Amino acid sequence: MNVAAMMLLGSLTAGGQPDAHAVMAPPQYGAAAPVIPTPAPLLAAKAIAPKGVRVTAYPGTPLAKSYDAPATFGLRPGYTYRFELSNIAHHPGRSLYPEVEVRGTLVPRPGMKYMEWPTPLYFTANDIERALLGAVITKVIYLEDPEKAIPAQFGLNDPLELPADTERHAIRDAIANGRVVAILRLGNRLPDVDLLNATAIDGTILLPGEGRLKSPKLPPTLPYYAVKLFDPLLGPKGPAEECFTDGGDKLDVLGIGPNNKLGGLNPTDVGVEFTIGGKRKVATSNVVCLCVPRFVIQRAEIAPEGFDLQIGMQGLHGTHSAQGLRERMAAMSEIGREKPIANIATLRPRAYIGSVGTSFYLGSSRPSILAQVDGVAVKGAVVEPEVMTIYPSAPLVVTKSVDANGPLESGSTVTFTIKYMNMSGRAMTDLAVSDSLSGRLEYVPGSNQSDRAANFSATANEAGSVVVKWDVPGTLLPGQGGTVKFKAKVR
Repeated sequence: MNVAAMMLLGSLTAGGQPDAHAVMAPPQYGAAAPVIPTPAPLLAAKAIAPKGVRVTAYPGTPLAKSYDAPATFGLRPGYTYRFELSNIAHHPGRSLYPEVEVRGTLVPRPGMKYMEWPTPLYFTANDIERALLGAVITKVIYLEDPEKAIPAQFGLNDPLELPADTERHAIRDAIANGRVVAILRLGNRLPDVDLLNATAIDGTILLPGEGRLKSPKLPPTLPYYAVKLFDPLLGPKGPAEECFTDGGDKLDVLGIGPNNKLGGLNPTDVGVEFTIGGKRKVATSNVVCLCVPRFVIQRAEIAPEGFDLQIGMQGLHGTHSAQGLRERMAAMSEIGREKPIANIATLRPRAYIGSVGTSFYLGSSRPSILAQVDGVAVKGAVVEPEVMTIYPSAPLVVTKSVDANGPLESGSTVTFTIKYMNMSGRAMTDLAVSDSLSGRLEYVPGSNQSDRAANFSATANEAGSVVVKWDVPGTLLPGQGGTVKFKAKVR
């Protein structure tokens, strides 16, 4: 068995999942192998609970250690853990024993310390009350896919919870929208001494204040994210959930359609229109990357059901228990994930040969057709969209940059700069700089700048953010350029 096959089987065994978003260039002869980020050895997990609650690791065993919430632990992937929540307000002497399955870890980028990005083990006062009444609550915690980002502001200490009907649905929705890192269950049966000892594996929890963790006594028992699937032609594919990109041209190709209108401007795209030699054209920019991991929780609850029988002198009376919390809705649950159907189909035919002639579809928002049917000429303006790559020979060179030198936290404000320069030997007129922002970015009103006279506008886009646009009138002579800037808050 060769090395590639062994890596493939190893990734399947370890629970690796194929990544449909990270695209790498084909390997070249003589080139060094691509460096794929390595998953962190531990999942940083922060137990967040109401004030006064104590969190105990390895409860009921000689290894037990208790801490005031919030407390951050380092958990090895592939294991099931039991914690104890005690000192609960209004419930003296009562405790809960949540169960945590660790299914993956963060894949840190340069400068990112994984223990500073903890997964939220989030216990609200309502969760605790419901569990003490007999409800079973499941929280599937996943690292959000930036391409499916929810356009809302939340962070590590105030995670967003979305409702799910069942645990199976919660897991399904989490997988569809990101990478699962942990499954938290609260309110199941109280563990006995044997179960507590079985889950208390020495060397699996990095306790608060500790700097190193010794080797575990037993191997992992759960499949977990470790090695990505290996494509024998394209090579390994790195994870994409930790960072999101902005700039360039994704999905539909940028182009000038009928009536000289810009088409194909999708969220994260940058398009700069200009007129040269009497023709309207468009160029795009490079891509910039921001690393801001964000966790989301899919929450499901099973409420207690049944009936109590009371035998009285007059007969039998039955009373049913309350079930009103079965459909509990979480904050921000009304935010939709689906994008307009028009954006789903990204492939368009390039040529079609029929019995009545030849027609061309050249990737514009409205296909152009030229044909001859029974002696009647059917004509349409053939518009060829042009995508400018960043080479000195391109008529207009566009570059985008951001003032972020490393990982950021949700809520940070960054400044984007877009520069353009006429590299042709002819004058350009009527430039228009458009940047459709990712759903992870919120434009800061009034932060727009331009070093040339320009008319600015900001309009909503389908990602829940905005398209910022500068219309730059006048002429841009050969060798001249300009700069626009704006600030955005990272969601």
